[in-house]
Amino acid sequence: RSDSSLLSVPKEVNSKYKVKSLKQKMSAKSIDGDWEFVSDKGYDPVKMSIKHIMGSDWIVACMIPKGNMMASMLKKVEDGEGFKLVNFNCSNKKETPKENKELEDDFKTFLEKGISNLVRDGNILTITAGGEQRQFNEDDVLKKQEEAKKAKMNAAKGSGRFG
Repeated sequence: RSDSSLLSVPKEVNSKYKVKSLKQKMSAKSIDGDWEFVSDKGYDPVKMSIKHIMGSDWIVACMIPKGNMMASMLKKVEDGEGFKLVNFNCSNKKETPKENKELEDDFKTFLEKGISNLVRDGNILTITAGGEQRQFNEDDVLKKQEEAKKAKMNAAKGSGRFG
């Protein structure tokens, strides 16, 4: 054994810390993104975007097409699980179409209670506010559009038309 081996960190310890930091990165990334909630209370789905701003600050933006915008500013609870509502805003600019009015009112009431937890399980995001839960599906429409655009660009490159 050389002296340098006494200073090296065993592989199992090193990989344990890598896994922990990877899990921490994934937990922040995993709820970031676009989600949708489909209900028989409305014609259109509720669209929601979640963004980790920085540190413990998060924003949850929500709207129904042709409806009002709702935004919840959240703080991640430092010594535990979950979130605390810092600020809730809802625009009152638009008269929501009749077919979505009940759903929008229901969602506004839900979000005003304050989101206390966001938990992802695969393509499902469970949002808890005021003791109630709503389940959202991952909305990958933007990902699909981006992939289609890339595929189109790659096809154009290969055709010899651009290069």
